[in-house]
Amino acid sequence: MTSSDASTAIRVALLGRWVPSQLADVLALQRAEEPETTAALVECAYSTPAGEVSRGGFDFALSTADVDWPGWVCEPLWHDTLAVAVAKRSHLLVHRDVPCHELKKQPLICAQSTADEPWQAIVHRLIGDAPHEQVVSTFDMAMTLVAAGYGIAIAPAARLAGYQCRGIAVRPLAGAPPIVMAYLLHTCEALTEPQKRFARRARSVT
Repeated sequence: MTSSDASTAIRVALLGRWVPSQLADVLALQRAEEPETTAALVECAYSTPAGEVSRGGFDFALSTADVDWPGWVCEPLWHDTLAVAVAKRSHLLVHRDVPCHELKKQPLICAQSTADEPWQAIVHRLIGDAPHEQVVSTFDMAMTLVAAGYGIAIAPAARLAGYQCRGIAVRPLAGAPPIVMAYLLHTCEALTEPQKRFARRARSVT
């Protein structure tokens, strides 16, 4: 979304390739409650330095990693837990929460597009090296193979929820710790009133 008047826009830098689903609710609230202040979203790489974001005139940044930028505040915003995606006919559906020892017996399908997401490291700490791990280019391709029964995938539950209409069943991962899905970043300088209201809307969405 863009605005013809930059002075009435909230500019948000999205760090990384994953856009948390909660952001749509924040933007809907912004549009309904304060239509005169629009929100402009710009995709940026995780490696984008803070100075470049500041020079770009961004009011906020949204990240799925805990970013340590001098002069910026990084606050946890939305949380989720890891879940397991399996085919709807999988024998793993007998488990309400799938234990890690069962996952170690299954081929794990990973997406190169999410390789840098912080939750990937948690997956490998929990289940170690999975047998016959297969890496494909995109998350959509990984979910297609899971639906066809070629293996399982592990990701935050909110990330998997949208695939349940595509032959995927989702089960919690037993013993998985809560993980932070998204952080809201803003400079340490005092926020303007429109910026404060946008931040409050973001914090109100769960």
